Amino acid sequence: MKVHVIYAYPLKTGLAVDIHNTVVSSLIEAGHEVDDLDLYAENFDPILNEEDRTIYHDVTINQRRIKPYVDRLQAADAVVLCHPVWNFGWPAMLKGYFDRVFLPDVSFKMVDGKLMPGLANIRKLTSVTTYGVDRLRALYLFDPPRSNATRFLRVVCNKKVKVDYLALYGINNMTEARAAKFLAKVRKEMLAF
Repeated sequence: MKVHVIYAYPLKTGLAVDIHNTVVSSLIEAGHEVDDLDLYAENFDPILNEEDRTIYHDVTINQRRIKPYVDRLQAADAVVLCHPVWNFGWPAMLKGYFDRVFLPDVSFKMVDGKLMPGLANIRKLTSVTTYGVDRLRALYLFDPPRSNATRFLRVVCNKKVKVDYLALYGINNMTEARAAKFLAKVRKEMLAF
């Protein structure tokens, strides 16, 4: 399977880096072809500027500034998002990726006046993420990152897409043992991907 890993974290060290490395190495070990997109390393421009917004609905030209990213997404069979949760959302870099790349005729299509999924090629979607707060506080706030990953993204993919969400809550009070246990879980899930 061709797996497109979309990674958003600006630092070169830390738990997020370890998680990303585990995701990529485990998928490769499992025999998958991995297209690893590190948004920061590739200097992705997350800003949906005036020109982008002006041409947003014109499917003849709306991809011109981000075509390589669209091509990579459309070539994948699966997507793994790898990122921390910040302020109960995606990091701005990742949010900007969705704003700029999930365009009309890419993530959705209009067919006879009806909205249809545009990423029918994506049959598996997994998010691997960390939260500073514990699960109870995230639930109290309705856990928007989980909803975005498991509901919003689901509807733009293949109708039979399998969605998984691997989250490590409470990293502000992280122990080495908890981090190691989560990394082992991520490795196991990616090996079975």
